[in-house]
Formats: sequence, structure tokens, C-alpha cells
Amino acid sequence: MTTTPTSRPDPTIPLLDLANATCPMAFVKSRLFLDKCRGGAIVEILYEDTPANEPLLRSIEALGHQISDNSANTMSNANSQPPFQNSVQTQSNTTLLKSIFILVKK
Repeated sequence: MTTTPTSRPDPTIPLLDLANATCPMAFVKSRLFLDKCRGGAIVEILYEDTPANEPLLRSIEALGHQISDNSANTMSNANSQPPFQNSVQTQSNTTLLKSIFILVKK
């Protein structure tokens, strides 16, 4: 059984939940979501930290969006909060979900 986190740092930020999605479909869903967001908005994407999703962040950045992740590269927005991580139990193993905040390109 898969569960997703119920508490978020800021529930007012639009969220795209990509649990159970892997690239290239995770990227397609991300791009469609980001294309609908207004420029300059901060959005959150929750995705599975798996080898299949390794290209996801690079692909989002290649579209011109700015990503805030666990590294020292954080967005210069006072309202942005650091990403959180959550473990999700699946039938066969544990999958780590990562949350990233994205500043949508203008």
C-alpha cells in the first residue's frame, strides 16, 4: 500500500504528486503542470527518488525553471521553505519521496 505525506510545509503552494510515476512520464506530467502555472509562481513537485527519475530535475531546469533542492542552491524567496523527504512503503520495498520547490520561469 502506498501512502503520501499528509502534512506539507506550506499547503497553499500548488502541488504535483508524482508518486508512482517515473521518467519519461514524470517529466511529461511535470511539464504540463508547469506550463499551466503563472510565471514567477512557486510550486511543489513530489517525486520518487529512484534511478529512473534521475533526469527529472535536469529536464525541468532545461526548460528554464529554477529548482530549490537539498543543495546550497536555494531560491532567493523569503517564503520558500526547504524541501522535505518522506519514506513511502510499497508492497516490495521502501521508496523515498522527495519534494522540490520550483520557481516557474517568467
